[in-house]
Amino acid sequence: MSTATATAAPGVPASRSSADEDPRRVARGEPVDTIDGAPVHRWGQAPAYLQTQTQLGESRLKLADGQQPLAYIRTRKFGDVALYDPAAAKKMRPLPSSTKKKMEARRTCPTCKKVRKYVVRGPKCSVCWNEEQRARQRLSARTCMGCGAVRERPYPPRTGRCAPCRAELAAEKRASAARSMEYAITCPGRDCSVKTASKAEVTRWRKANPYGYWRARWCPPCVERDERERAEAAQRAQEAREAEREARRREVASLQEWAAAALADEDVVVLDTETTGLDDEACLVEVAVVTARGDVLLDTLVNPGVPIPRDASQIHGITDEVVATAPEFGQLLVDLTRVLDGRRVLIYNKSYDVARLRWELTRHYRASGHEDPAASAAAWLKAMTYEDVMVPYSDWVGDWSDYWGNYSWQPLNGGHRALGDCRAVLDRLRSMAARAAALTN
Repeated sequence: MSTATATAAPGVPASRSSADEDPRRVARGEPVDTIDGAPVHRWGQAPAYLQTQTQLGESRLKLADGQQPLAYIRTRKFGDVALYDPAAAKKMRPLPSSTKKKMEARRTCPTCKKVRKYVVRGPKCSVCWNEEQRARQRLSARTCMGCGAVRERPYPPRTGRCAPCRAELAAEKRASAARSMEYAITCPGRDCSVKTASKAEVTRWRKANPYGYWRARWCPPCVERDERERAEAAQRAQEAREAEREARRREVASLQEWAAAALADEDVVVLDTETTGLDDEACLVEVAVVTARGDVLLDTLVNPGVPIPRDASQIHGITDEVVATAPEFGQLLVDLTRVLDGRRVLIYNKSYDVARLRWELTRHYRASGHEDPAASAAAWLKAMTYEDVMVPYSDWVGDWSDYWGNYSWQPLNGGHRALGDCRAVLDRLRSMAARAAALTN
């Protein structure tokens, strides 16, 4: 590999020292680095006769023992790639005919049946694919974009349409321009046809402002009507907001009066339960009932007869050992009926606690030999009066949720024990009633 010298003959490239030197064996540019004495060239600057190890393999050559690279080529993706002299490489053992046939089959195009220099992946080689694309482009050029008619010669590239379609397109453009001009010179007010500008004025403005948008002018009567309608719409919106606030005020006042009446009612009791879980077959592990004044009517653990899951115990702290000596639900049913019968039973999240009572009643009546345990449980529940506290309290707080389209439910934060939750319910009612008392005074 020689470089340019000062003694190069006239008419000989600077990279060659003489006209007899093979240009394939001469570098096309100066090296940018060296590795173990071998020059490192940029892409396309190394001597053309040198080959990479992969290129040698394609020619069925392999590196000889101890063969060193004569140069390197610097690439972005693979770094510095070694280049070797093919003349110094050894020939590989010839491939078996069966292997050659397999390799040839992989390089044969299924469409044109020609053998390519690369593996053909898919139904077509690149030549067939390019020819198909060119044929599709030629067909597209001979197909009218309007009516789809195909002719021998390509249609004009600017429109890609036949003469009738070009005439129709031109007519549509003229009609569109006429509509645009009519809109530009006419007042945009509702049901108004007053001309507020001339065509010549709009044309001059558009020529002076090629990238601007002409805004149609309003006539004075339409301006007056629009301002009046806007003021009326704003007034209606203001009245709607005031009506909404008044409705909300009445709703809050009604909820506060309900809470105050519940606290003053001697027939009101608050019930809460703790269970083995949240599933449909969760059993009671604790039940408590207190009056509106806070007097405890019932506060007892319940033996569910089934193991208490660890997840549930971590919430309320009640374990199998704690309820081992506690009475079962059937043993408490008489006392529970006595404290609830004829009273207004307030529950925070009524649907959950009533469902747990229904399940326990069904289990009890089934064990007692009732013919229809579910009907007996329903009859017991129907004899009681239940009211939910969670929904009224959440509505009173007024934390609106756009996701649910309603007021968000508020947590009780009673400590997850039956008696503590009952007292927390009373605290919620007192906070509502206190606001009602303050407004009354």
